[in-house]
Amino acid sequence: MPSAVNHDIIVGSEFNYIIDTTHGLSSDGYIATGTESIVYKGIKTSKDGKIRLSCVLKFKYKAIRVGAEEGSTKDINLFDKFMNHDLKIFDELQDCRSVVRIFDVIEDLGDFSVTDTHVPVGKKSISINREQFFCVVEEYVDGWSLEEYCRDEYWKLTETVDIGNNLKNRKSFHDFSEEKKAAMLHSYLHDYDEIVRYQSEMLNTMMNLAEILRYITDEKKILHLDIKPDNIMVTKYGKEIVLIDFGRSEHIDPEARCVQSTLGVADYGQEETHARMYQYGTLGYAAPECFAEPAGESEFPLAANKVHLGEMTVESDIFSFGATFWECLSVFELYTGNTDFATDKRLGGSYEFYRKYILNDKAYCDRDLSVTSKHYHEKLERIIKKCTHQRKKGYLDRDSEVYSEYYHNYEELLDDIRLAKESAPALVKTENIKVRNAFGVAGVMAGLLATILLVCLALKVSGSYFAQRKMDTIMSNYNPTLIERLEDAAIEQMMTSTEGEKHDIFNRTFKFLEDQDNNLEYSETVVLVDLLKLAGDSRFVGDSVNSILLKVDQKGLSSCVENVVTKLPDCSSVGYELAVNINNAQKRMNLSECYSVLVKYADSEYFSRLTQRLARDLNHEALITKIAEDAMPDALKSIDKNSKEYTNAIAEIKYEIKSTIDSVIEGNRDETD
Repeated sequence: MPSAVNHDIIVGSEFNYIIDTTHGLSSDGYIATGTESIVYKGIKTSKDGKIRLSCVLKFKYKAIRVGAEEGSTKDINLFDKFMNHDLKIFDELQDCRSVVRIFDVIEDLGDFSVTDTHVPVGKKSISINREQFFCVVEEYVDGWSLEEYCRDEYWKLTETVDIGNNLKNRKSFHDFSEEKKAAMLHSYLHDYDEIVRYQSEMLNTMMNLAEILRYITDEKKILHLDIKPDNIMVTKYGKEIVLIDFGRSEHIDPEARCVQSTLGVADYGQEETHARMYQYGTLGYAAPECFAEPAGESEFPLAANKVHLGEMTVESDIFSFGATFWECLSVFELYTGNTDFATDKRLGGSYEFYRKYILNDKAYCDRDLSVTSKHYHEKLERIIKKCTHQRKKGYLDRDSEVYSEYYHNYEELLDDIRLAKESAPALVKTENIKVRNAFGVAGVMAGLLATILLVCLALKVSGSYFAQRKMDTIMSNYNPTLIERLEDAAIEQMMTSTEGEKHDIFNRTFKFLEDQDNNLEYSETVVLVDLLKLAGDSRFVGDSVNSILLKVDQKGLSSCVENVVTKLPDCSSVGYELAVNINNAQKRMNLSECYSVLVKYADSEYFSRLTQRLARDLNHEALITKIAEDAMPDALKSIDKNSKEYTNAIAEIKYEIKSTIDSVIEGNRDETD
C-alpha cells in the first residue's frame, strides 16, 4: 500500500525542511512578505533525523511579468536569474560573516504545499506549491530587522497581545490608550539620556554597516542597490548586523564605473506595483538616479534630481544608507505621527507613506532631523544630509565644484561617523586631584575659565546657527503636527541669543503662525507664551501679549487667557489687565474689579474684542446682582434688603451695570462664542 503524501516536507539534497509552526504571531512560522518572496521560519533536518537546525525558507516566484518599454510587458524567469546571477553574488560574499548564508536552493517543491493567508483584506490567499514557487534556504538570524529593532524593541511602539487559541496579534501605538500614548510622547520629548543612548546605538550600527558596504564595494566591486531597514538584521545577542537580500545587487562595470538600470519607463500617474516599478530598489530609499524614466505624459516626481538617470554608483548605495538612518532616527515621530507609516507593510505601510509624502523634490533629498529630538548631534544630521544630497549636475565629476558636497566612498563616510561618535555628548570625567595639585589651583582654574568661555562662545554661535536651520526646515515643510518641534527649535535658538535677537525670533514665529490661517489657534499661543518667558524685556512681553490676545481665534480665547495669566504673572499691559479680569470673571472672582476694568476700557476700539468678551462673561443675573451689591452706597448697605428703598436702589444700580455691559457687547454683534 503506498505511503500517504506528506505536504509539509520539502525534500532537499542533504536535508529535509519543514515550516517551524512554533514561530510567529499566528504560530504558523510566517516572517514577512517581500517584493519577490514570502518568508517563513523553517527547520532543516538531516535525513536520519539526528540533526535539527533553524533556517529561513524563502519562497520565491519562479517567474513574473513586469512592465517594459512603451507599455508592453515581458516575462522574467526568476529561478534562472537567481541561479545565474543572485546565487553567484552570494557565493562571492560568503567570506564576509556579516552577509547572510545560503544553504540550499530547491527548484521542485515536490508535494509540499502551504496556504499563505497573510494578504491584504479582500485579497485571495496564496497557495505556495511547486507550480509557482521555488525555495531558497537561508541562515536564520536570531534577532530583528533594523526597522523592527528601532520600532518594537527599542521604542516599544507596538506590543504583542494574546487573542486566544495560541494566537497573538501586534497592537500599534495608535491603538494604545490615550494615557499610555501621552506618557510615551512625554518621555520621548524630555528624556535626554534615552535619546543620547539611542543615538549612540545608531552611530555604532552606521559604522558597522559602512564597514560591511566598504568591503562589498571596494573588495568585491558589488553594489547592493536595496539598502533599507528591512534588509539589515540585528542579532539578539551582541547587536551585530547582518546584511540580507542581494536580489537587486549587481557588479560595477569597471569601464563605466556604474551599474546601468534595466528598468523600462514608468507611469508615475499610476499606483506602483511589482509589475510596474518606479525605481530600482525600494521607494523611499532608492537614490534619484535609480528611478525609471517617466512614460508618456506622466510627470517625473524628482525633476530637479534628473541627473545621470539610470546610472547607479556607490553614491546610490550611500544615498540609501543615509535614507535608512534618517528613518531610524525619525522612526518615533514618523510612527506616532502618521498612520500611513504605521500601517503594516503588507498593506502598503511606510511605502505608501513615502509615495504620498516624500516622493517629491522638496522632501526626497537633503533629509535632516528637524522633526526629531533636538538632542541629536548636528554632525549626525550633516552626515545624513550629505548622504541624501540633491543630485546636481557634475556630482560624479572630480573636477566639478559640487563634487565635495557628496560622499563618494565609505572611507570618508566612516571618518565622519567616527568624528560624530567621538564628539557626541558624554559624561564629564571626574577631576584628577594629583594633576590639579601638580599644576596649582590658580593656573588650572584660569585655564579652565578661559576654556569654558571659548566653549560657551562656540556653542552659542553653532547652537544658534543649527537651531535657526531647524526652524527654517520646519517652516518650509510645516504642518500642525510639527508645532512642538517648532517650539523646541525656537527655544533652542533663543537660549543662545541676545535680547534683541530673542525679539526677532519671537516676531518671526508669531508672524509665521499667524499666516497659517490669518489667526492663532490655542496650541500656537501656548508656543508663543513659552517663548515670551525667555524674552526678558517687560515692555516687549506686554506688547506681545496684547498681539496674541487680539489674534487668537474665538474658540481658543478662554484657554489662551488662562495660559497667559498663569505663565506670565508679572506682565503689564492693557491686554494683560483685561485677560486677568476675563479669567476672574469666568471663575466668578473679584467681580467688582472686573466691572471697574470693563468701564475703564469700555470705549477702547483697539481692545474691543477683549472688552466684549469680559462683558459677555459678566452678563449673568447673579453676577450683575453681586456687582450691584458691592457698589451699593454704604448708607444703604445696612438697611433691610426687603425694603422698597433697598430694592429700588439695587434695581437702579443693576440697570446701570446691565446698560454698560449691553453697550459694550453691542459693539460687535457678529462675534460669537
